[in-house]
Amino acid sequence: VMEELILHAGNIENVAEILKTENKNILVWIGKMKRLDLRGFAIEILPKLGIHEENAVEELLLYAGEAEYITEILKAENNSIWMGKIKRLELSEYAVEALPKLRIHEENEMEELVLSAYYCVYIIEIRGMENSSIWVGKIKKLELDRCAIE
Repeated sequence: VMEELILHAGNIENVAEILKTENKNILVWIGKMKRLDLRGFAIEILPKLGIHEENAVEELLLYAGEAEYITEILKAENNSIWMGKIKRLELSEYAVEALPKLRIHEENEMEELVLSAYYCVYIIEIRGMENSSIWVGKIKKLELDRCAIE
């Protein structure tokens, strides 16, 4: 069991080798983990992670202060990045746009969902989606900050 994976990448070169892989061979089936914290270009490795089908993440944090940090994630199909069950999910700035790409367990019961987008430009695509088109499961506490309220 991997307790935590924390990766902050300010330059695409920091994750270039990982992004070159064709499939989910990177960190081959990292299995179950408690905390995943990806920031900057590190968010782009999300589709490359082989996450265990019974994964139950205590906390998933994604932060992207620039649009370029999530270019590849936005190309992914909606609901294509398996995350399993998530107790606390926090997406900040441009990373909020990754929410539709995440595939969350159908029986998920989230303690807290935090979406924070300082400027509305951070969430242009998600605002254009149909209502009820994003599945996160049951949520006990929802925190929407600034433009994420729209």
